[in-house]
Amino acid sequence: MIKKQVIVIGGGASGLMCALVASLNGVKVTILEADVKVGKKILASGNGRCNFTNDNILENSYNVDISNFLKKFNSADAINFFEQLGLVSYADSEGRRYPKSNLSSSVLDVMVNALNNNYVEIITQTKANQILKGDSGYKIITNNGEYTCEKVVVCVGGNALNNMLTNVSVQPFVPSLCALKTSNKIKELSGIRVPNVKVSLELNSKTFIEFGEILFKDNGVGGICVMNLSAFMARNNLNSAKLSINLLPDLEFNCLINMLTKRKQILKNNSIKQFFVGLFHKNLGYEILNRAKVNYNISVNNLSDNQILELAKIISDFSLDVVGFYDNNQVHCGGVNLSDLTSNLESKQNKNLFVCGEANNVDGLCGGYNLQWAWTSGYIVGKSL
Repeated sequence: MIKKQVIVIGGGASGLMCALVASLNGVKVTILEADVKVGKKILASGNGRCNFTNDNILENSYNVDISNFLKKFNSADAINFFEQLGLVSYADSEGRRYPKSNLSSSVLDVMVNALNNNYVEIITQTKANQILKGDSGYKIITNNGEYTCEKVVVCVGGNALNNMLTNVSVQPFVPSLCALKTSNKIKELSGIRVPNVKVSLELNSKTFIEFGEILFKDNGVGGICVMNLSAFMARNNLNSAKLSINLLPDLEFNCLINMLTKRKQILKNNSIKQFFVGLFHKNLGYEILNRAKVNYNISVNNLSDNQILELAKIISDFSLDVVGFYDNNQVHCGGVNLSDLTSNLESKQNKNLFVCGEANNVDGLCGGYNLQWAWTSGYIVGKSL
């Protein structure tokens, strides 16, 4: 039995923040991490660039109201905190903030350096399987023996949290922020990117809309706007939905018809297979023609007004039937409800047991929101310790 003062379970973003803040205030902290290294998801975030917060955090981009928590530690606080650790950052046009190096390792490195300087103990390849409450603290059963501590912080989500907490209610975890699988046979479109589209998702008589770039996959579709829409499916615990992509949202429908009619005149001597060359990827053009049931043997000049109308409908409503999620999710929906925790994220039923980061039933959209929650919750718990 190994005795510690405070144990943080999970060396992800919130766990590292929590341990660092606590250690800066003189607390002896031990981090238990199941992986060989801490901060794996930090390294993977932002396509390796680490979009670590957003200058314009929108509270309605989360599944629950976290405004009271953001008052204690917001995006400006996070930027300043990392600046004090030596991190230089910048924001893009949408407020997404990245390290100046454009390397996610820069965020992790400054944190690990600070943790080492403050003598935080990091024990890797040690997976916590169960937390048991005792008379004077907690016992943590791991694959590498048992630990006891006065206070414990849980910072893991997904399957890692299942069965770990015996007397805390945990909402089931569902993948979120991921690409979506479709029943449509669109393998020929795999790898094609289409920028500046409008994507609409119909759920329970509600329509959710995102703008951005999409990436077609083998019988599916991804991209930040699709990933954001997947969050609404996850929050409603739904695996199927109707997805509509407007491939040219800047054109009103009548303008789209006029553009296609003008295109017919310009390309009148071409084969119909060349109709979309220069506008869309040729395979996407073929898919639009196939959906409109246009005969490949005709020339562009033989396109009828009804066929142009049908092509316009498909371009403005390129529909896909969603049937599930890809397993590349960035976060999960689910975890411990904030209503079961105090304002300092301590369990109301279990004194000295804290829950933050992925273990909370808090999830945000893409753009630095989830890492901001990790910093906010980790900071609050670290100060509480």
